[in-house]
Amino acid sequence: MKRLFIYLAFAATGFCMPDATAQETKTVKDTIKGEPNYSAQYAEKIKTQKLASLEQEKNNIIDTEKFNLKKELEKITEQLEKGEITADKAQTLKEEAAKNAAIIIDSKTAIIDGQIELVKRNVKYNFTPYAGSYIEVGFGNSYDDAGSFLLGVRYNAENRKKKYDKRTYTDVVFAVGWNNTVGDGRTIGDSYRFGKSVYVEIGFAFRTRLLKDSNKVRLAYGISLYVNSLSPKNNKYFVNNNGTTVLQEFPNHLKINELLINNLIAPFHFEFGPSRKREYKDYFRYDTSNEFKVGIGGYAGVNLSATQKLKYKEDGERIIDRMKRDYNVTPFVYGISSYVGFGPISLFVKYDLNPVFEKSTYKEHNLTFGWRLDM
Repeated sequence: MKRLFIYLAFAATGFCMPDATAQETKTVKDTIKGEPNYSAQYAEKIKTQKLASLEQEKNNIIDTEKFNLKKELEKITEQLEKGEITADKAQTLKEEAAKNAAIIIDSKTAIIDGQIELVKRNVKYNFTPYAGSYIEVGFGNSYDDAGSFLLGVRYNAENRKKKYDKRTYTDVVFAVGWNNTVGDGRTIGDSYRFGKSVYVEIGFAFRTRLLKDSNKVRLAYGISLYVNSLSPKNNKYFVNNNGTTVLQEFPNHLKINELLINNLIAPFHFEFGPSRKREYKDYFRYDTSNEFKVGIGGYAGVNLSATQKLKYKEDGERIIDRMKRDYNVTPFVYGISSYVGFGPISLFVKYDLNPVFEKSTYKEHNLTFGWRLDM
């Protein structure tokens, strides 16, 4: 009867669906302290957004199938007008098309209704039929009409049994920030331009749970490429003067003057923070995606290279110099660092215990802070 009703509605007037009702945003309070639980509020906000998105998808399904049915009925009418089919045949085809559209809508919206009920009960379930192991490589290419795109490599692993207790997780780390120097009586901005001296990091991080029955303490470690940039003030550039690195004024106006120091680093941190234990039929996991975290530790590594870039004009000609020389940069790098964040995003600060240069006018150390993303 339900499908017959849908079919009759299609054949007569089509479908009209009311707008999805807005979900009420709730303020979740800590039952012990009586203070707002921001992690729970964030989870509630995400839940509300998911429910609204699913309701919208139901509307999209109906609108799409209604449009497809309209086009199909137009084709049948065109065939009738050309005399390719009889009136009885056209009526039969229209009824079959409307019934098929009703079945498709009934089936698709039933799936969405099931997902809505799971979201309401805070249950995560996304099943994709196994299609074998494969690798996808994307260079920003779009894979749907919503604007989603793949940038990088995606590996779909074979469908094997999940490990009951997974203690170590892997992330790709990307960080950007500002770099400058302190030490020997000098502070940020004395020698180098604050906005022009930057920092970039990309690497891999592993997180291992240290306690058997708790995920409150983790060891975070990995390998990263650190790129520190120093841009001297007052139109100066770096010169190796008989084994001592000094800043000298450049004879032409410098549009760009920076020293890029590339280091290969092994960072390590003790990470603290709450997590939610999610138990399943044959395995369990600790979820930190919507939780606060604090990391305290350090890093050690080696210098790979140092390149100075100068951009200026001489006799009206634009010149760019890239000089990869011995700038007396300290070969071994080590320091302390810390970060605090929520979910995948963190604020970090790090300080090199080693001086930037082995011999220089001032014994200065890199001080860096910025944003970090664990993907």
